[in-house]
Formats: sequence, C-alpha cells, structure tokens
Amino acid sequence: MLEYRIQNPSSSDMDATPAIILIHGYGSHAGDLFSFAPNLPKNHAIIALQAPINLGSSSYAWYPLQMDSSGVVTSKLNDFWGAVKLIIDTIDELVKIHKLDSEDLSLLGFSQGAILSWAIAYQNYNLIRRIVALSGMIHESINTSQAPKFVVYASHGINDQVIPISQPRDTIVPLSEKYDEISYHEFNDEHNISVENFNQLISWLEKTNLNELITDFKALNSNPLVVF
Repeated sequence: MLEYRIQNPSSSDMDATPAIILIHGYGSHAGDLFSFAPNLPKNHAIIALQAPINLGSSSYAWYPLQMDSSGVVTSKLNDFWGAVKLIIDTIDELVKIHKLDSEDLSLLGFSQGAILSWAIAYQNYNLIRRIVALSGMIHESINTSQAPKFVVYASHGINDQVIPISQPRDTIVPLSEKYDEISYHEFNDEHNISVENFNQLISWLEKTNLNELITDFKALNSNPLVVF
C-alpha cells in the first residue's frame, strides 16, 4: 500500500465519506498537490498519494521514463499498468480504512498523475466518479472506446514544454467533442497550474459535488409539475 497524507472532512456525521485523491507528477511528491487541500471541498476527505519510486531530493515517480535516440520520452507498458494497479489497490484499502464512499471517489492528477487518472478511471469503470486531469494526456494503451461513466475536468497550458499541447489535443479533445461528460480547457500557461485554472477547476468541483446535485434534484422535485 502506498504512503499518503490525509485531510479529514470538516463534518464526520456521514456514514461514508466522499474523497478526492491527489496524484502528483513525475519528480514531485505528495506534499505538492496536498497544498491544495484547504481550498478543496470541505465535505470530502482529501488524500494525497506518494509515488513509490524515490528519485532523490524529495522527488518521486510513479513509473520510470526513458528517452529514445530521437529525444522522445517513453515508458514501458508493464511499468505504467503496474503503477495503475498499485494505485487502485491502495484506493481499495483506503475505502476500507477511512470508510470512504465508494460511489463518490474523485481523482485529481497533474502531469504523470493526470495520465494515470485517465487510466484508473477507464480501467475500473465503476470505481471513479470524477477526475481532474491537469497538464496530462491519455496514454496510447488506454481503451477509450466506451462512453465514460465518470465526468472530467481536463486542462492544459498552450506553452507546455514538458507535455506539448499537441498531445492533449490529439487524445483528449476528440473525446471532449464526443462526450458532454468531458470538459477540456486551455490556458496561456506552461507546465503549471495558474490561478485562473485553479479557480475554474474549484468551480467545476463545486458544480459536480454529489451533495449539491442531490440537493438541486430534491429542490426540483419539491415543486409540483403543472400540466396544461
């Protein structure tokens, strides 16, 4: 099981706790995205996972990256899907340990963490309800032929030099044009999360908060329909 940091929800009167699971990028660490925790929905457990590969100097990776002779960064499929399985197994354990709501789990990933978030959501079709995929892309080995059962906020910087803008445009944009569940946004950023992007994703999380959707649905149904 992976190491992690957790911020418990402000209220503990729920039978099962919704959770947002943070998956950092290559060369980063759990504390990086965990700095977002105070600004994320208060009724969620916020859990930041720590990647298992220690690169030194507080830098970690989910799977190794190699550069081929032409300068293209690649990874081995076994390493990639091994990381996916490790995260899924950890999520399963976290659900048991912290009594998380298995029907209201969200992923928030950056870069390598965003790529893994897509894979986890598609691999375990009923495990994840929402993903926030920042500065990532969809790995070529992921089968995206089925309509997603999850909703997505994806964003990318048009000046990104780490994962060029062409990659999400090739892999994410076609899906966003096909499915309303996938929302894709571009910003005048590099390989980073701007204040504008962060504020927009927070707004999206609030709009797709299951408690808010249930409240809105109840309010809608509390008003009788008038048929003329």
